Amino acid sequence: MPALVGCLEALLASETLPEGLIAGEIGWLDSGLASARPESIQVGRPENRSNAITLINTARNILSILEATGAVEIDSALQLHRALDDANQRAGRTLRREQADRIRGLYVIIDPEVTGGREPIEVAKAAINGGARMLQLRDKLRDKGEQMPLAIALRDLCAANQALLIINDHADISAALGPEHVGLHVGQTDLAVADARKILAPGQLLGRSNRDIDLIIESQEMGADHVAFGSMYNTTTKPMIRDPQGPERLKQARAVAQVPLVAIGGITVDNVAPVVEAGADAICVTAAVGSAPDPEAAAAGLTEAIRAAGGRV
Repeated sequence: MPALVGCLEALLASETLPEGLIAGEIGWLDSGLASARPESIQVGRPENRSNAITLINTARNILSILEATGAVEIDSALQLHRALDDANQRAGRTLRREQADRIRGLYVIIDPEVTGGREPIEVAKAAINGGARMLQLRDKLRDKGEQMPLAIALRDLCAANQALLIINDHADISAALGPEHVGLHVGQTDLAVADARKILAPGQLLGRSNRDIDLIIESQEMGADHVAFGSMYNTTTKPMIRDPQGPERLKQARAVAQVPLVAIGGITVDNVAPVVEAGADAICVTAAVGSAPDPEAAAAGLTEAIRAAGGRV
C-alpha cells in the first residue's frame, strides 16, 4: 500500500493522468498494503479535482481486481477502500465549493407545461441566448424515459454555453447525464440530500428548496451546495399555500445562508431589483420567460435588470 498511496499522491499533484493507469496497469502495486491511512491520500491542486476523482475511481477498480485475484488481504483492502472513499468525498466537496460561482444570475425553469405552446428546447435556447446561466428541467407529468431526450438536449445546450443544468427531483437522471454541467434540485419531501449524494457523482451540485429560515440552516447542515428560498411574490405556476416571503425575509435568509442563495417565486422584470438588492445570488423564474411572447427578449430583460440592480450575471 505505500506504493499505491505514493503513486496516488504523485499523480494527483500532476497535470495529467498517466495512460498506463487508465489502461489498468497494476505493476506498480506491491504487497506492503498495511500502512495506508485515509489522510495520506490527497486531492491535489484545484485544477486537478476532476482528475483526482477519476484517479480515485480507477484505483478502486484496480483494488477490486487485486481482491478478486487474492493479491491483497481482506483487512488491507477494506482499509484502502475506506481511504479511497474518504479521498473521493473530500475531492467532491472541494470541487463543488469551487463551482459555487456558477450559481448566479438568471436561472430559468424549463417546464413543458409552461412554454406558451412552444417546444421546451426552443424556450431553453431562447433563455440561454438571453443570458440565463442556469436551466432547470422540471417535468412533473411524463415518465423518466420520456423526459430523457429533452434532458440530453438541455445538457448539450448547457455544455455548449458554459451554463449549468439542474434536474428537478430525479437523482438518477442527473447522474446519468453528469457529471459535467449537470446538478440536482430536491424539495423538502423529495429524496434526502444524503441519499441523493449516493447516486450523484462526487462533483455534482445539489440544491434544496426552503420555505423557512430554519430550513436553510438545515439544508446547509445536510450538505446542500445551494439553497432556494421563496416564494418571493405571488405566483401562478405553483399553488400558494402561504403568504409570499418578500425581499425583507430574503434579507434574513441571506444573513444565515453560507452557500449560494437562489430566490424563486413570482419574480418578474418589474420586481426583480429588490430581490437582487436583498442578497440573492441567482434569480429563478418559470413563467416570466416560458410564457413570455418573446422568451429571449424576456430573458435578456431580466438579465439586464439583475445587472442593473448590482447582481452578478
